[in-house]
Amino acid sequence: MEKAQTEIKEELTLQNVPKAVNYLINEIAEMRVMLEHIEKQLGLGVDKHRPIGITDACRILDQTERAVSKLVRSRSIPHYVQDKKLYFFEDELVRWVESSRVKTFAEEYNLRRR
Repeated sequence: MEKAQTEIKEELTLQNVPKAVNYLINEIAEMRVMLEHIEKQLGLGVDKHRPIGITDACRILDQTERAVSKLVRSRSIPHYVQDKKLYFFEDELVRWVESSRVKTFAEEYNLRRR
């Protein structure tokens, strides 16, 4: 680790640019590995645009099947019907929830103040 920090402190010259670029490439590769590991642990980074059934939709939304069915009947929630079977896409459900974000008092106040 100390060697890497020493390398960073060197003055960048035309002669050591390839060495610096190689160092940065290695650092980025290590960060990618760490990020992929974190995403995997958190369940992120996985393809979320895949069809899921109502059971998974209920789990994602933390709602009962009856509540989700009511949202479907009222066409309030993004969904698809194929051969009389109901489908959702996880990323669309998350965006749907995000679209109804309630502003905080501070956000409301700042908007009115401007």
